[in-house]
Amino acid sequence: MVVYMLVALGAFVLCGVGLALAQRHAALEEAVRDAEVTTTLLASRVVQPALPRTPLDPAEVDPAFDQVVRERVLAAPITQVRVLDEDGLVVYATDSSVVGQQEPLTPAQLDALRNGTTVATAVGDEGPDPTRLLGDREGQSLDVGVGVRSPSDQALLVQTRQPYEAVWLTSRTVWLSLLPSFVLALTLLYLAKIGFAYRLTRSLYGVQAEREQLLVTALAAADRERTLIASDLHDGVVQGLAGASWTLTDVANRTRSGGQPEVADTIAETARSLRQWVRELRSLIVTVTPPALHSEGLRATLTDLTATLDAREITVELDVQVSDTLSETTESLVYRVAQEAIRNVIRHAHASRVQLLVTQDDGWLRLTLTDDGQGFDATAVSARRRGSVGLTLLAALVQQRGGTLRVESAVGDGTTVTLVLPEQGAPDPDVTGGERARAGALR
Repeated sequence: MVVYMLVALGAFVLCGVGLALAQRHAALEEAVRDAEVTTTLLASRVVQPALPRTPLDPAEVDPAFDQVVRERVLAAPITQVRVLDEDGLVVYATDSSVVGQQEPLTPAQLDALRNGTTVATAVGDEGPDPTRLLGDREGQSLDVGVGVRSPSDQALLVQTRQPYEAVWLTSRTVWLSLLPSFVLALTLLYLAKIGFAYRLTRSLYGVQAEREQLLVTALAAADRERTLIASDLHDGVVQGLAGASWTLTDVANRTRSGGQPEVADTIAETARSLRQWVRELRSLIVTVTPPALHSEGLRATLTDLTATLDAREITVELDVQVSDTLSETTESLVYRVAQEAIRNVIRHAHASRVQLLVTQDDGWLRLTLTDDGQGFDATAVSARRRGSVGLTLLAALVQQRGGTLRVESAVGDGTTVTLVLPEQGAPDPDVTGGERARAGALR
């Protein structure tokens, strides 16, 4: 959330700077348009009505016209007024030193002179575009020309000049008047975005907590179901088979006393087979019955679980290095994975040696179970065909918990089951991003 807020803040700052610069340029354009409107009004309402009936002569200034221009046009921020004819000759100017000079007119100025339109031109080092003068304003000025017709039907260009500093100050005033509302709008948008992101994050945490609770509920339901199955097996099938074996033993003894030793041996062998199956069922009940994980601890329950391998003359190397502060969900998942892996070893691996290692490292818990059995081709054999559907189903629970479950095997090279679970959501240095994306995928 903090990283998102910082990234969003950086994006908003960059966006704000860009928009502020665009707004500044727009303010400058507005100031230029304001100068154009002012010059147009002065030219049409003041200068044109005061033009003499005879053509303006640069050698002789009309005193009345000059007085009107100086009193009513030449005022701040306008510093100079000039009138040019179609040839670019300055026929009148408030600065007498430029009267009679010839200046080339640009196509835009000629068009304004002939059609009575307005044209703004920047006078400085950065070119004629008045909206580009955003650098050094020293010595820069803005000329605005308006085409008018004299009473003698002479086409003239009335041109006002004002320092660019005045234009810039006008644009700055416009810009600063709009800037607070612009900054406020961006700030409110940022706060709304952060508020939405915060609420979304809270919702995601709520969903995660709900999934955790569903996981705990699912494991608890599985425990209850296993307890019922184990109870039914113990009280029903196991007791019945045990009673039948002892009955057959008694029948074998009586048959042998009656002089039928061969029949007695057959019956006695059947009784021994029944007792062997009773022992197998009792081992299965121990495996199926959910242990008291949180009270006994993971180390003790895994020791009891691996005892079923010892009973089948499979060498077990058990190493459990975990704290006693694991959550019930973590303990249950670790035990379920170990239980299902050991079942697969008993049913399919034909192994003589099993190594079970459980460790904690940097906020992550890792279980590794390795056997030296016959193995299988993990790329060619489906989970259903090799009988490891239980691990596939557990992988979904592990993925919901934010961990990974992998099964790696090769024909003749044994099988390795690896479980990685987060304790506090810390990153796992040994699990790549691709593996996390494929959390629970059995390879």
